[in-house]
Amino acid sequence: MSTELFYTALGKLLYAVAIADDSISKKEKQTISNLISERLLQKEKDTDQYGTNNAWITQFSFETSEAMSLKEEEAFENFLEFTHEYRNELNEYELGLCLKLAEHLSDAYYHVNNKENKMLIELRANLLSLQASQLIF
Repeated sequence: MSTELFYTALGKLLYAVAIADDSISKKEKQTISNLISERLLQKEKDTDQYGTNNAWITQFSFETSEAMSLKEEEAFENFLEFTHEYRNELNEYELGLCLKLAEHLSDAYYHVNNKENKMLIELRANLLSLQASQLIF
C-alpha cells in the first residue's frame, strides 16, 4: 500500500465526516488543514515530484470529493472498502490516526451531531475489528 492510497482514503473519510450535516463550514476546512499540519506532516517523509509532502494528498482528496459532490455514504464506504482491502498493511498507528482525526473534525463545528456520531460508531467498530483481526495473524 502506498502513502498516496492511504491519504486519498483518509481525505474521503474526513469529507464524509464534514458533509454529514449536509454542509462544510470554513471552520471544518481550516481544521483539516490544521490536522494535516499538526498530525501528518511531521510523520510523513515521502514527497511528490514537486517536493510537496504526501500528507497534503489528504486535503486534495477532500477537495476533490467536495468538487464532485460525492455523497457522504459513498465517501464513507470508499474508506471502509480501503481499510478492508489493505487490512493486513494498515498498522495500529494508522488505524488510530484515522479515528482520532475523524473524531476531532466532527467536534470542530458545533460539536458532534447525531449523524456524525452514528458514523463514528461504525468507524470505531470497523477499525477495532481490523485491529482484532491483526492480532489473530
